Amino acid sequence: MKDIEVALNNFSKKDIKIDTFQHAFLKEFINLDSKFKPSSFFLKNKSIGNIYLWGPVGRGKTLMLQMICDSYFVQYGRFHFIEFMQMIHKSLSDFSGINDPLLKVVKKLANKYNIIFIDEFQIEDIADAMIIGMLIESISKNGTRLFLSSNSPPEDLYKDGLQRSKFLKTIDFLNQNFMIYHLLGSEDYRLREIADFDSSAEDVNNNSSVKKFLKKTFSQDISMQKEFFINERKFNCMGVSEKVLWLSFKDFFSSPCSSNDFVKIVKKYEWIFINNFHSCNDDHIDLIRRFISFVDIAYQEKQKLKLFFDPKLIFDLYSGDLLNSLWMRTQSRLHQVGTKKYLQNLEKN
Repeated sequence: MKDIEVALNNFSKKDIKIDTFQHAFLKEFINLDSKFKPSSFFLKNKSIGNIYLWGPVGRGKTLMLQMICDSYFVQYGRFHFIEFMQMIHKSLSDFSGINDPLLKVVKKLANKYNIIFIDEFQIEDIADAMIIGMLIESISKNGTRLFLSSNSPPEDLYKDGLQRSKFLKTIDFLNQNFMIYHLLGSEDYRLREIADFDSSAEDVNNNSSVKKFLKKTFSQDISMQKEFFINERKFNCMGVSEKVLWLSFKDFFSSPCSSNDFVKIVKKYEWIFINNFHSCNDDHIDLIRRFISFVDIAYQEKQKLKLFFDPKLIFDLYSGDLLNSLWMRTQSRLHQVGTKKYLQNLEKN
């Protein structure tokens, strides 16, 4: 069996469908790396090439690189860029006071990983810009391979940043030592997965089921920490990442929060997921008032919102009288935001 067939078979076993654009990337990668053997149990790190995979959000960049890492059966580390840089800065601090602390950090990483996969690679801070160039070059020269996913081509990294001229050497290194591939796509696979998820399933209020769904859809991006900060205040949540927020209807909207908080939330997070819905009446007037305000703001801001409950139960969500006129509008909007058409229209705008 050809390598490409073996690789595609590995995807199929995990119930992952590959589109035409993803297939083209995988084929080109395998052609360039003649020693890529998805069926082998071990590969020397030097047989694996560096990859810089870039393209629009939701095209499957993370999925592709994750599956390639898994196919090699070698020790690899996967990090979000922010997480990776936090780790680097901490390690540099730990090695402060000794000669060439960056080299110590690189050797530590090289001894631990055959591959380092950095997701959502981006350069926005001058301190990161100065460090990352030396880091990438040193890691590559020490035999560890780098897999980078990004929304931008190398030429646009740290665009208009302070002292960017010093960063151009890093861009040249990427172009000369990485497989640079632009992953296109006609559809946001992540949006498709979310839109197609059955919100009326019996287990949507089962936190472990929602957690499993989010982990699969966003790979390992979402952390299950139980709090986040907005307007210098701490709020409870079910899970959070840089772009994703998972809330409990019952817990979050029972706590004091304002429309100003909601505005900041929808501007900060690309996706918001809500589960743990329950029937309410006028005894829950504050909760419903907050939820109405949140839905209004999310709708106006064209927020990507997924509610884990059966749309048929919208009529049972609030049975009170005091907010009935306001609730009718919210009810209509809940019908809209829960549809595949609504989410697809957001992607086009």
